[in-house]
Parts: sequence; structure tokens; C-alpha cells
Amino acid sequence: MATIKIKIYVSELASVMALYDKIWVQRTVTAPPSTSDEDLTTSVAQPARLTGTVEGPYLLTGKTLTFKVNGTQISVVFAYADPLAITQVVEIVNNTLVAAGLRAVASAFNGTLRISTQDAGTQFTLEMISGSAITILGFAVGQKAHGTAAYIGLVVGTTQYEFEDGAGLASYYYRSRFYNSSNGTYSAWSDWIQGTTGAAVDPAQLIVAKVKLAGLDGAALSGTKITIANTFQPNKADGYGIFGGTLVLETDGAGQAETVLVKGSMVDVIFSGTSIARRIRVPASGSEFDLLDDSLVVGDEFEIQVPDIPYAPRRS
Repeated sequence: MATIKIKIYVSELASVMALYDKIWVQRTVTAPPSTSDEDLTTSVAQPARLTGTVEGPYLLTGKTLTFKVNGTQISVVFAYADPLAITQVVEIVNNTLVAAGLRAVASAFNGTLRISTQDAGTQFTLEMISGSAITILGFAVGQKAHGTAAYIGLVVGTTQYEFEDGAGLASYYYRSRFYNSSNGTYSAWSDWIQGTTGAAVDPAQLIVAKVKLAGLDGAALSGTKITIANTFQPNKADGYGIFGGTLVLETDGAGQAETVLVKGSMVDVIFSGTSIARRIRVPASGSEFDLLDDSLVVGDEFEIQVPDIPYAPRRS
């Protein structure tokens, strides 16, 4: 599994916010058209849950149940004498989870066994693997579950949103629609798209670059493009050579934009529509920085580019 990121752009934001206040996200594990679409967002973030379909008591003595919690495999052995009540099954599973230090919990749900992660979010998962107790408890080999994130809230002045599926694959497809959490109405779905994988470099080696732009009248400058170009000064992070070319940002309705950069990189920052470009050294520490921070500039503070036009020869 990987962290898959999708970007959602909201055009005509004011009109959308007059009708809706949230963004609803779904995914499908097979190429559309598909019947395997599943919600990745709900009213509040939820844990992953797997619930059996068979009520106890059970004949489980000596049988096993093997499953994964957030990618880590665990096997439960049922050693009590048959028949086992659901309360005994819950106790055995929980004792095994605690001993293994895994963040999941078993409970009884309408007389059946339910296993849930203790944390909520798309990155938390459960998967049934094997064992002679699987069908007895009403599970199936390969059965999976993931947590969900809360609906994305629409924000005045923000037209670009990013959503992360913490348990996705590059082959998965994603779509979104707007939702009114007060009256339950929603818009049509967007087209299915594929997201991008998260960074291969250790997050500790990354830093968020931010910028805010406004006009002379103080109004936010939206739609302004900022190009960040690699100067290809030698740089490695987490064993990776940093060779990417350029990144292009665009300010949102609040005049803001941001991206992630590798710490210690040397880059050129070019502000579209101006004659301003600057070479900066990305900070080697911290969690975020301002692209307009003068202390980062290598050489002239703004590196204003002046066209090199030769003067025409003077004639009397």
C-alpha cells in the first residue's frame, strides 16, 4: 500500500459554497466503469472494521484466525473448551492483540465478532488472511476494510484541495462531489482520475514551501504562477539523488500556494508576470518556510532579471 494524493480544484467557488459545504471522495480498485466504488470520506473519520456474519456459540478449540492490522500479521489460537461464547472469543482475540502490541480491538456486534482498528483514517486497515476459524466466525479469506477520513470542508477563498488515501495504490481511481451536510443534497460525481504516489524520500527530509502574494491594493493575487526550477547542484536525501526538473505552483483565491521540497536543495524561484527570479537554498531544518524569506537567497536578494540589450551607436 502507498499514500495516494489527489488534487481537487473548485471552480466558481462562491456558487458552489452557496449550495454545499463539504467534498465527498470515493475510490474504486478497478478501472471504471466499476461497481467496486467505496467511500473514503464520512461525516467523521472512522476506523477500519471487519464484522463476522455468524453468531455464537462456536466450535473453535484448537482453531486459528490469521489477519493483518495496519499491515502487520497476527494469528489467534482458540484454546478454550468448546463451545465458545462470543464473550470468550472477544477475550481471546483482545488478549492476543494486546500481547502483540497492535492497535486494534475485538468486540461483540449483534452476537458476532467485530474487529476494529483503534485509530481512524484511510491509512488504517484490516485484512483476513487465513485460518481454520475464518468461515466459522463468518469472515472470508482476502476480506479487507479501511478507515475513512472526514468530509473535506470547503473554505472561503480556497479553490485547491488535496486529499490523501493512506492505503491506496497507483492503479486505483478516485472521484469527488460536493455535499451539503445540513440537508443531505449533493452534486453529480466528477470524472474518475488516478492520483499520485506520496514521496519516496523520508518525510523527515522534506519541508513545506509557502508563499502569499497580494496586489498594490492589498487584494489577494489569485492565479499567479510560481515556477521552482532545480539548479542541479549535487544533493541527495534518504539515498535518492534529487534530479527533478521544475514544479509550477498557482496561487489560490487567498493568494497562497505551497508545495513540498527536499531540504537543502538549491532552486530558482520565478514569479510569473514579473521580472523577479531568485536563487535560494531550501532550509535544512524545520517543517515549513516562506519562499520570500530574504535570508535564503543566494546572491542578490531578488535577482531582478534585466534584459541585456546593447545600446544603439550614437550618431551626431
